[in-house]
Amino acid sequence: MSGPTLADLTYVVPELILVGAALVLILLARRIQRSRVAAVVTVFAGLAAIATSGWLLLPEGNESAFGGLIALDGYSRFFKVLVSASLVLAALLAVRDEERPVRRGEYNALLLLASTGMMFAATSTDLLTFYLALELTTLCAYILVGITVDRATSNEAAIKYFLLGSFASALLLFGISLTYGVTGETDYSAVAASLSANDGATDPLQVAAIGLILAGLGFKIAAVPFHSWAPDAYEGASAPVAAFLAAGSKAAGLAALGRICMAAFASQAEVLTTILAGMAGLSIVAGSVIALAQTDMKRLLAYSSIAHVGYALLGLADGSAKGASATMTYAFFYVFMTLGVFGVIIVLGERGKRLDGYEGLAAQRPGVAAVMLLFLLSLTGIPLTAGFWAKFVVIESAVRAGHLPLAVLAVICTVVSAFVYMRVAVFMYMKEPRESASPHLSLPVCAALAVAALVTLIGGIFPDILATWVVSP
Repeated sequence: MSGPTLADLTYVVPELILVGAALVLILLARRIQRSRVAAVVTVFAGLAAIATSGWLLLPEGNESAFGGLIALDGYSRFFKVLVSASLVLAALLAVRDEERPVRRGEYNALLLLASTGMMFAATSTDLLTFYLALELTTLCAYILVGITVDRATSNEAAIKYFLLGSFASALLLFGISLTYGVTGETDYSAVAASLSANDGATDPLQVAAIGLILAGLGFKIAAVPFHSWAPDAYEGASAPVAAFLAAGSKAAGLAALGRICMAAFASQAEVLTTILAGMAGLSIVAGSVIALAQTDMKRLLAYSSIAHVGYALLGLADGSAKGASATMTYAFFYVFMTLGVFGVIIVLGERGKRLDGYEGLAAQRPGVAAVMLLFLLSLTGIPLTAGFWAKFVVIESAVRAGHLPLAVLAVICTVVSAFVYMRVAVFMYMKEPRESASPHLSLPVCAALAVAALVTLIGGIFPDILATWVVSP
């Protein structure tokens, strides 16, 4: 393969912007440790990535760059914009964070590099390129979880995350190796062609390879039974980092999983459907039920995210392009709902980490309580919120694919999750305050919460707004 051309570089301008901003922050790190310059650079880099993602990928049809390693299509553009948006909101939320101070230059540089890896993971059309992109994201995530080095819980969470993540990466790489051994290819389309040439015959080694790849990706998105790292990592990490992991990394993982399933292993639909349906059902049940017992808000949201990953997998278990589009819709709205909830936690500081810290919040900060209620209703799936439409399309996909018991299970667990989220609402509106009011909102956090709330409302009232944009891989 020849070296990259100018046209190739043109199609990765969003990633180049993020990498360039990260390098600038690393060079200036010692001068901007306690200022907001790093956050400003990150926000503008994210906005520039959103703009260029929408502008550069306008040509119709599917194109590729770097010899076919990177896909340039509507699916790529969708997730580039989504990852960039989660980066911008995470950077804004981090400005208000009052946990132990961190080195702002390095912190924001890691956010930028992790987002770059997420973009490449979503756009890669080769298993090796995808693996390298995913590892870039994961390595940055390990450091972000433990970046508050003077906190024992943060160090413990980072070590657990690293050890389990290393094992998951080994599984993923082993699955890629087996796929190459069976097909002699790593390019998605070439793998698909090789598997299709077997006239429907199922190779046991390829089944094992698919299982290993799905296990590795299951860890990245915290799907059951590969979810054990998430509660500890979310609890030990600072709230902005937990928000970024819960939103951006899951969106990128789902993006990569969708492209691999639809572009590389489409001929193995029966195997994929069986594994994905099992992971979806287990994730929905475990996440919803275990969340009932949580009193720490970050752990509660960790189990909540596990359940939501299960709902998102319902679309991919469909095995069709329409099902993949349903997963895209779910990922889009989930990012903004989750970042919004974590934004409220950040606003309340230490008080926001405990369930009983929300007692009487409506009487003290009615605006904050109202925004929190909106996000809770959306996470539950109440009509006129984006969460309702997101759950509707994925459950519809499960019914259409013939997974009626799984769809019924998803509906039942939605009722269970209603108790989880509405319990917070009860504390806010039906309890008397026992703590003093939290500090006033800062402008960056107000902006992040406003964007998240606006998307949640518009997505619920005008659910077809994404219809022309959501496309399958």
